[in-house]
Amino acid sequence: MSAATSIVGGHVDGHGTRMQGLSALVTGAGSSGDFLGTGAATALLLAAQGAAVGLLDVSQERADHTRTLVEKAGGKAVTLVADLTDEDAVREAVDAFAVTAGRLDAVVNNAGVTPNGDVRTATRADWDRVFAVNATAPMLVARAAYPHLVRSGGGAIVNVSSIAGLRGFGTGAYGASKGALQSMTVDLAYSWGPDNIRVNCLVPGHLYTPMGDQGGAQGRELRRKANYLGLEGNAWDLAWAALFMAGPESRWITGTVLPVDAGTTASTGLGMLARLTASASAPASASASEGGEL
Repeated sequence: MSAATSIVGGHVDGHGTRMQGLSALVTGAGSSGDFLGTGAATALLLAAQGAAVGLLDVSQERADHTRTLVEKAGGKAVTLVADLTDEDAVREAVDAFAVTAGRLDAVVNNAGVTPNGDVRTATRADWDRVFAVNATAPMLVARAAYPHLVRSGGGAIVNVSSIAGLRGFGTGAYGASKGALQSMTVDLAYSWGPDNIRVNCLVPGHLYTPMGDQGGAQGRELRRKANYLGLEGNAWDLAWAALFMAGPESRWITGTVLPVDAGTTASTGLGMLARLTASASAPASASASEGGEL
């Protein structure tokens, strides 16, 4: 693995025992090369924390690549291939993993696709496909996982949405489908809470991932400046949040929609513009050491 993935967890070593003896299924877990998306990073981190991980992807080749990365890092994983919009295929894949692992404790609904254009230009087929993968497929996976989670005494479902489901970006079907996933999260949490199944939703911001790598170096810089911290996020930042929500530490958290975006959605365009303008006009000699008060 490259320097970007040589340390599972990214900024800190992700090896540990938080998921020891448990199993987790991650959709959209495939990868190619060392530039990881959120699914592959989440799978790697869960495995590094002791979980037996199911890598569910539409591509056998991409699923196999992630499994190789998991095994190189000392983890355990099995590959599962299915079209997530095919209910029978999803059920068979989830059942197969639960049998292989002996139990099912967590599901991370990570798989997603982006549309071609906004509602003015997208075709009906585009719209339907995006909703099928981004909203219906997580429901199918959750429904297939439900009886296995119940048999394990409960567990966690972690849905991965997007800030496009909270704010307008002109993404049409993508934003609408991710908003639907957030609403479904709260409803499933209500319905399945009595079975000790927690359902939460992570809302990633502008991450530097294969899906989020748009606009070149200038685009990366703009996305970095769009958050409170001025730091570029990557797949590991989402993976750590997924680990927490999937694991036993979050046993009393359900029905939440948690932005993982360095504060991007906590402000407004005007607010960020004002801060950036002030930063650009600040004297070069100003420093934190010049005063003792904030």
